[in-house]
Amino acid sequence: MQNLVFPWAMFMGVAALGCGGGGYDATSRPPMLVRGPSLVAESAPAMADGLEEVGAVPAMDDERAETWSASRALAKEAPPPPAGSAAGSSGGGGAATGAKVSQAVEARAPLLVYTARMLMAAFDMAASLNRVEAMAVELGGFMSKRTDLEITVRVPAAAFDTAVRRLEAMGDVLKRDVKVEDVTEEFLDLEVRLRNARAVRDRVEKLLDKASNVEESLLLEKELGRVSGDIERLEGRLKVMRDKASFSTITVLFQSRPKETIDPGGARLPIPWLHALGLSRLLNL
Repeated sequence: MQNLVFPWAMFMGVAALGCGGGGYDATSRPPMLVRGPSLVAESAPAMADGLEEVGAVPAMDDERAETWSASRALAKEAPPPPAGSAAGSSGGGGAATGAKVSQAVEARAPLLVYTARMLMAAFDMAASLNRVEAMAVELGGFMSKRTDLEITVRVPAAAFDTAVRRLEAMGDVLKRDVKVEDVTEEFLDLEVRLRNARAVRDRVEKLLDKASNVEESLLLEKELGRVSGDIERLEGRLKVMRDKASFSTITVLFQSRPKETIDPGGARLPIPWLHALGLSRLLNL
């Protein structure tokens, strides 16, 4: 009987020791912390050193001690987190959303067309017309049209005001009409239409190269001719608009000054015999 009790007691003792070791192992293990990689890398070496200093690290066997040492070495060798990584991970989306996007927009100066029409009084028509033409050439312009009483000149847009002031100084201005037209929007619209028409022409030319029969070739050639005509008209309108904006148009119409007339019958000469002859007869002698 004693022989049976002793082995049984030994067995129960070993089992109790095993259970106690397992419980100690579970409770002595460092708590699991839910942290990001950067915080773990920063705090792991300090935690390990602090535990050793206060003696909180439990006694371990050789295998566990080796694992603990390797973990400490990896924690110490881990690179420090980049500056602002934590803030970037949490608020980076908001910063990107709130960032202002700057876009450089090419500023186009307004395209203005200046025109002027003036009515002036003059004694000598030919001389006045010559003076207007000479003034236009001096300012870098040219004569566009001329008749016996009217002249049209073109001057650079930058010299338009100077030309008008010089004309006003030449004589009496009976009537003046000055206009400024902003054609910027129309000009940009024509440019866009021209760019689209050229793109269509390029596509039609590529399709024409790939045409498989005569019917397709004829249709594509007809379309190509239509698009080419549109391109020529748009280019012509743009050219005219640029020319009008570059050189202002000034038209001057001259009107003869009325000559003062003397009524011969109303004038009385101081000498009686001359008065008897009459002023008209004396003027025709």
